Amino acid sequence: MKRSRRRDYRSLPLVAYTRVSTAGQAASGLGLDAQRHAIAAASTAQGFLVAGWHEDAGRSGGSMRGRSGLADALAEIDGGRAGGLVVDKIDRLGRSSADVLGLVERAQREGWRLIALDAGLDTTTPAGEIVAAALAMAARFEWRRTSERQLAKHEQLRRQGRPRGRASVDLAVVARIAELRSQGLSYARIAALLTAENVTTARGGTWAAATVRSALITRQRETAAQTA
Repeated sequence: MKRSRRRDYRSLPLVAYTRVSTAGQAASGLGLDAQRHAIAAASTAQGFLVAGWHEDAGRSGGSMRGRSGLADALAEIDGGRAGGLVVDKIDRLGRSSADVLGLVERAQREGWRLIALDAGLDTTTPAGEIVAAALAMAARFEWRRTSERQLAKHEQLRRQGRPRGRASVDLAVVARIAELRSQGLSYARIAALLTAENVTTARGGTWAAATVRSALITRQRETAAQTA
């Protein structure tokens, strides 16, 4: 099968994207006007053409989902009507380094231009590649911090003997599982016995070897955390 050629975006104008988070900012128009002015000034100074404007007024930058203005801007690029996207400040794209990095990687992969004026990000320049690399490092750091916070939360819940956001197996059932394991029974055999005794899982289902093992290991970790 013949591979399709990647679209050449270099000759196409850019689309500009502006965003403010609060309804008050959207109503005043001051934040949006400032962003438009900065982008227009940069287009003159740097020699790129802006052929379309899209905005999200009163939209949070916590997630890229639900932002119709950004979606429309990207649709212009996908449809071959624009060669890239320009924003005044990088946080207009999103507050999460991972989200912004995903958009940077998409631009690099598909060959279109992404510019964030305040950060010096331009995916078509060597200096912009350095900024993209820094974003990648920030995203990895952000992911590790989030993972560490989740682990700390789970450890605290274990010490308190509380489930981690899901149904917990009754302690008497876990004790029964531990007793049967001490007698040398396999997880599969224990699952069959519990099912025959009409004992259900924490969510009311039937037992399997994996759920028996998980219930026992989870309780062991909780006990260890409580005595640590």
